[in-house]
Amino acid sequence: MTRNRLSLWLMMLVLLASFNAVAQSKKKEPEPPPPPVKPGTLDPLDCVVADFRAIGIDQQDPEQRRSKAIAWLSKHGKSCTAEQLIVMRNNRQQWLGTADNAALAARIDGLLEVFAATNKEIAILLYGTPPAPPTKPDANAGAGAAKK
Repeated sequence: MTRNRLSLWLMMLVLLASFNAVAQSKKKEPEPPPPPVKPGTLDPLDCVVADFRAIGIDQQDPEQRRSKAIAWLSKHGKSCTAEQLIVMRNNRQQWLGTADNAALAARIDGLLEVFAATNKEIAILLYGTPPAPPTKPDANAGAGAAKK
C-alpha cells in the first residue's frame, strides 16, 4: 500500500511539473506601449497622408513638388499623429522623388521631435538605433560544450 501511495505522489509531482513547464512556455510577450499622445488636440481629418502623397503624384516639376510638400507640412503637419509622420518620413523619397531634400526631412523630423520629447520610442526611431530584441538561450549551446 505504501508503494502505491509513493507512486501516486511521484506521478502527481511529475504532472504538476509538466503543467508548470507548459505555463512557463506560454508566457505572453509584453504588450507594446500605447501610441504616443501629442499635447493638445489632434484633428486626424486635417492630416491625411494620402493628400501628402498625392503631391508627389500630381506635380511633375520637382521645384513645385518640393514647395507644395513644404507648404502642406507647414499647414497640416501639426495635426498629424506620430504614426502618420513616420509613414511620411519612411515614404518621402519614394513619393517625392527628386523633390525630396534635407529641408523636407528636417521639417518632418522636427514635427516628430514634439512626440520624442515625451516618448523615448519615437526618439529612438528618429535618431537612434532601436535595441536588438532579446535573444532566447540556445538549448544546444550547453550540449556542445559538454561534449568537448
